[in-house]
Amino acid sequence: MATPMKDWKTEWEQLATEARMLAKRANQRMVRIERYSEREGMSGITEFAYKKAQQYIRGNLGVGPSGKGRFKENIKLYDVDTGSGALSGQALYKANVQILRHRIKATQEFLESESSVMGNKNYGITRIYDKRTNTINEKFLSKYGLELSENDLKRFFESKKQAKLAQIVGSDQMFAVASVMKKYNLKSNKRELERFLKNNVDLEDRAAVKSQVGESYSEYLDRVREFIDFTGDEVLDDMVIKALQSGINANNIFI
Repeated sequence: MATPMKDWKTEWEQLATEARMLAKRANQRMVRIERYSEREGMSGITEFAYKKAQQYIRGNLGVGPSGKGRFKENIKLYDVDTGSGALSGQALYKANVQILRHRIKATQEFLESESSVMGNKNYGITRIYDKRTNTINEKFLSKYGLELSENDLKRFFESKKQAKLAQIVGSDQMFAVASVMKKYNLKSNKRELERFLKNNVDLEDRAAVKSQVGESYSEYLDRVREFIDFTGDEVLDDMVIKALQSGINANNIFI
């Protein structure tokens, strides 16, 4: 007995219904992420599942005038030309079934990703942020007795100076340098540094750390380097000084 021909049109119609439903859910979730990303300290939430979904959409579906990609809720039958002529009938529906399967898979990946959900401390982007904070503190800061809070890190990653700091001291040490700046509220001006040294360094001769007229902030830092001990680690202290000389400080690295 001959095997009956598969009805690709019926399968496409079924998949079109599923794709439309998933796209609507995914688009609602992306709008929610975009709105939350406008809140203070939350811009980083678009760097996870949202970013991957946007990359898929831009590469396969295109974006509208707003510049923000969306999964297509209006499912249509695409014309397909294999090079030897345009497909029609069941062959056309079969080709479109493959297109829809690929789109459904991408949409499901976004919806099933933990980082696409706001969630709470047990699940969602909030838990991911908590986990990231703990990892950074344990891996990069605990050995120096330093710590950054979740809010500190949100503000840090939103700072335009974060990328510059990473270039100067490296993507690992940037957390420790930023933490030292926060701990001592280090600013990029001579008066603040002079006040810090007078309050934190035990010196008989206070004149040794007094800033001089006409001396730049960078020159002042070089001259008083021998009196600076932020962390007990000379290498890390040098990185902090280098970052300060580059204009990075507690004010602009935590916006």
